[in-house]
Amino acid sequence: MFMSWDTFLQQIADYQGIFDADERRVFCLRFAERNLAELDAKIADNLHISEATLQRRMGRIYATFAHSCPALNTEKKGKFKRLRDWLKREYVRYQQHGEQLRNPETDSRAIASPLCQDSYIEPGILPTCYREILKPGCLLRIKAPWKMGKTELMSRVLNYAADQGYRAVSLNLRDATATDFQDLNRFLQWFCTSVTLSLNQDSLSDNPVAEHWQRSIGNSKNKCKTYFEKHLLPGDSCLVLGLDEVDRIFPYSEIAGEFLGMLRTRHEDAKTRPIWGKLRQVLVYTEDYRELDINQSPFNTGLPITLPELSREQVQKLAQHYGLDWQGDQVNRLMAMVGGQPYLVQEAIKQIGQKLVTLEEVLVMAATPRGIYRDYLLMYEQKLHQLPELVAVFNQVVGVNHPVRLNPEVADVLENLGLVRWEGDGVSPRYELFRQYFESRIESGG
Repeated sequence: MFMSWDTFLQQIADYQGIFDADERRVFCLRFAERNLAELDAKIADNLHISEATLQRRMGRIYATFAHSCPALNTEKKGKFKRLRDWLKREYVRYQQHGEQLRNPETDSRAIASPLCQDSYIEPGILPTCYREILKPGCLLRIKAPWKMGKTELMSRVLNYAADQGYRAVSLNLRDATATDFQDLNRFLQWFCTSVTLSLNQDSLSDNPVAEHWQRSIGNSKNKCKTYFEKHLLPGDSCLVLGLDEVDRIFPYSEIAGEFLGMLRTRHEDAKTRPIWGKLRQVLVYTEDYRELDINQSPFNTGLPITLPELSREQVQKLAQHYGLDWQGDQVNRLMAMVGGQPYLVQEAIKQIGQKLVTLEEVLVMAATPRGIYRDYLLMYEQKLHQLPELVAVFNQVVGVNHPVRLNPEVADVLENLGLVRWEGDGVSPRYELFRQYFESRIESGG
């Protein structure tokens, strides 16, 4: 049976578990037949992302394929060519032998993706999000520590909205460049352009945003408002706008205050102006922005969404999806180290299910630089060193076996980051993993 190259890419993306929308888009465009000889710079331009963002996503794609294509585990250079050649060989094999790329019943990799429908543990809040997104002027605020599933939840809400006939746009503020953050005027033009391109409305003119900016009067916020009213909101279909990594704008205080205040104003406009009722917003972030007046902040209005940790029953169910016949003891041992943190639980179960490690090896090596959580822990370590005033405080928390009373504002920052949990009027490390890792760093002087 003949299969086109593009269809082959889609199917092998399913097989390898590339379900993240951004990574899948990068994979399918980068390896499209017409682009195999193109430079990364042109591909990034076509995707409307920076070349650095493209390379980060390609790095994750290479890591995903490394199990199937061992050549990717050799030298750092030439990975694109090695994966391209491997894909071509797989394509020829399929065409010659008609071998199926995906067999969920017999291939453990096919069911081991963390975003596979069968293994996704649906949070109880999801039906509420679905109902809320249908309301005029909706503002959903998804706040949780790193790797709790915020982006996946937003993606599912946007997909649901699209199924209802809404236009859904997902923007990650990390895709904005330093130039885009240079001033409010540049940032709002980037914002409007990104939404326009995502909606495939660039055919309005060669550069509809620049044209609107030139012809309109008022400041940049007024121009952004009228651009939405004239070009993006008219019509029968509502617009659902998902903004991921909203925290990315926080360091740019002059832009952050104006932009975030504008988001709240648009939400409030929906109460009196029907056209703004057609805009539904989903904000995804880790920390609140504390520098904004309480009456201008979008972080104290709309519907707050909290992502819970996995329960023991959910962890056991997840293990079953990865082919593990776990009883209460195995579940309890893993959760004693990492709680119900979705990423930490899933990463362990996935690697154990693929027979890359054993549960015992995971637990023994978990809090070391050679364990499966090394990148996750390094991310937190780097974040702490960016906030040196927190290092000594957190060292105090991990250095004792009882809750520590802290300045409430400092404790809230550590809790937002996911490093501590409240116990009475004090805080303790959120997971035993954190206690062991950071305690060892103190002892080694790291």
